[in-house]
Amino acid sequence: ILPCFWIYREVGLDIAKKSAAGNTYQSWIDTYSGEEFKVAVEKAIEITDEAAEKASELTLRQMKDVFILSSKLEWKFWDAAYNLERWRQ
Repeated sequence: ILPCFWIYREVGLDIAKKSAAGNTYQSWIDTYSGEEFKVAVEKAIEITDEAAEKASELTLRQMKDVFILSSKLEWKFWDAAYNLERWRQ
């Protein structure tokens, strides 16, 4: 779940820089670019780093694989929204 936290933070920060006044999604933007969410993301990174320090080589490889897969799925989510893709039923 770390990529979700981390990517939302980065997206929130980027959108906050470009957001026009009166943006319908300002509350969302404020949440994900805000200090409280930043602290939560940093804590999630810290917890993951602590787990990695104690992990075996196998577990580290699995953590890396899952992190990469989760990051790709997040990218697909944002890319689908950007391209206005519809849910396939």
